[in-house]
Amino acid sequence: MSSGNYLFFLTVFFLIPFILFLYWAIKKTTSLWTGAFFLYSSASLFFLLMVWLEKISKNLTFVIVAITALGLLLLGTLGIYAMIIALFWNERILLKFERPSFSNFLPLIVATILLVLAVGNIIMVIFFSDTWLIKVFSFVINLAIYLSAVFFFYSVTSIIYNVIPIRGKVDYIIVLGAGLNKDKVTPLLAARIDAGAKLYLAQQEKKNHSPTIILSGGQGADELISEAEAMNNYLKDTYPKITQVLLEKRSTNTEENLRFSELVATEKDAATDFSKQNIVIATSNYHLLRAGKLAKKQGLNAQGVGAKTRLFYLPAAFIREYIGYLVFSKTKHLTAMGFIFLLTIGLDLIMHFLLKI
Repeated sequence: MSSGNYLFFLTVFFLIPFILFLYWAIKKTTSLWTGAFFLYSSASLFFLLMVWLEKISKNLTFVIVAITALGLLLLGTLGIYAMIIALFWNERILLKFERPSFSNFLPLIVATILLVLAVGNIIMVIFFSDTWLIKVFSFVINLAIYLSAVFFFYSVTSIIYNVIPIRGKVDYIIVLGAGLNKDKVTPLLAARIDAGAKLYLAQQEKKNHSPTIILSGGQGADELISEAEAMNNYLKDTYPKITQVLLEKRSTNTEENLRFSELVATEKDAATDFSKQNIVIATSNYHLLRAGKLAKKQGLNAQGVGAKTRLFYLPAAFIREYIGYLVFSKTKHLTAMGFIFLLTIGLDLIMHFLLKI
């Protein structure tokens, strides 16, 4: 390959998608396009590396490409069955540590749906390939593929959002509440507070700056005090040197966490134009992306710091967050589903009625 052609490939297949990724990662971090451009630039980088390696060793290049292609083929054909097994296994482990609830049954529900689709696809191809049922099932399969693809991009974007470092001096750290054990924070909520406190201390050490921490969470029906008060008790006991703390004690969900925290900052800290403050949301890693999207919807300039979650709990929690994201952005996804329906069934129905006229 000539140097001119190599420069062309470098520009088209790597630099452009990489620049787009950097732009989205900095300016539109919560957009699923961030994950999409990351994957695109990663694939283009792999392609360029193979072009470069081919000049050195064709045999080595062939081996790497063959292994990669085989891995992708196996992932595409057997990946769904591996996921089904993993989700069933995760459900078994999850119920050993957590009480039964709809949320904790999500891995089982998703695994069952995937199993039904996989088995149903085989049955349809063998017994109903010449009937109208195959069209209906094709729509269902395409719908599942679309939702799986969106889940994949959501997952990649979530990982990126979790690992992007906090930039500049932070004005407010909003720690989002979670359920209490009567009047005590749970390990999950303690991890969120720890994440916010560590950022506060890092800001003091590296920036010589002390942000204001807002502990946000109301009182549930089975809780003795508000989540904010319990969080404050934990913060005082664990991090006694942190004193710049405000409490938001009314919220019942993430959207209210952010909205009422802004009111608290305005009323008690005399914050002006909260949308221009440098805000960091401290919450669980699986919840961070959706919280960031809600913050963006409210016009807040928010970054995020994610607290680690126990591995066995992560699939159920992340599936719940993904469902929340779909509801949050339902208009565009319902539009996409309508388009899929049109391509798989709608056009046939239109042609059927036109022929009868």
